[in-house]
Amino acid sequence: MKNLDIKYPEATYYIITFIISWGGLVLLIGGPSKITSQPTNAPFLPLYLLTVAGPMISGVLLTGLYHGKKGYRDLFSRLFKWRIPARWYAIALLIAPLSVFAALFALSLFSPVFMPGIFDSGNNPVASAFGLPGGDKITLVLFVFMLGLFNGFVEELGWTGFTTPMLILNQNLIKAGITLGIMWGLWHLLSNYLGSAAEAGSISLLLYLPVMLFSFLPPFRILMIWVYRHTGSLLIAVLMHASLDMFWMLSMPISITGKERMVWYILWAVVLWSIVIIIGIVDNKKKVE
Repeated sequence: MKNLDIKYPEATYYIITFIISWGGLVLLIGGPSKITSQPTNAPFLPLYLLTVAGPMISGVLLTGLYHGKKGYRDLFSRLFKWRIPARWYAIALLIAPLSVFAALFALSLFSPVFMPGIFDSGNNPVASAFGLPGGDKITLVLFVFMLGLFNGFVEELGWTGFTTPMLILNQNLIKAGITLGIMWGLWHLLSNYLGSAAEAGSISLLLYLPVMLFSFLPPFRILMIWVYRHTGSLLIAVLMHASLDMFWMLSMPISITGKERMVWYILWAVVLWSIVIIIGIVDNKKKVE
């Protein structure tokens, strides 16, 4: 079968991904009129599965339509590419925990409310959200580990499996990372808007949501693309995404206001942007040498 000549493959990916994720979500909650920032009775699990289905279905579908059988062979080859230097595993797995804990521990010097939830004796908010035993840290860690792997797998089949290789053909690291990071954040917008009023508290959603979605995600995506460029491994991208989700959930403070969450995310973004700058300086020196 002849491969389709898709003129704008990245844009096509974004459109299909949003149609599946946002369209499915809107249908599930009962139509556009049911979109609200107030607490909703919509079932969480179907909402979650519909949302994450977008990148996976779009990425796999377009891989076949655009690249054909060769594309699927390449996709699975990258997905199972594990023989890479150990330092890249360390980088991929440690950037998220080191950056998020650095931000929270720095903030906890000024207020105990920023103590990472995994180290707090209270009921972890992630455990409460998923109905897990509040004081059982082992169950919580195992749960977020499996959830992080699942998220990383289904999302990165699209974001890294299909889109990233195309972006880095024509764009430098920063431009590609910011582009994909913004689209990644925007993709989260609708699901994060639902029921967000209580979480934001006194902060306007016009300020709260942009900080939630466009603070740490773009620099983290730049780092993901940087790791991918050096390894060519979709597996590493899955693990790096899983590490982000896992330690974001484990670090969630027990009791935090919308304003405090914004402060945390902004400082976390500063830490990640600092890492991006350091990497840029190091890479430039290597090119000169």
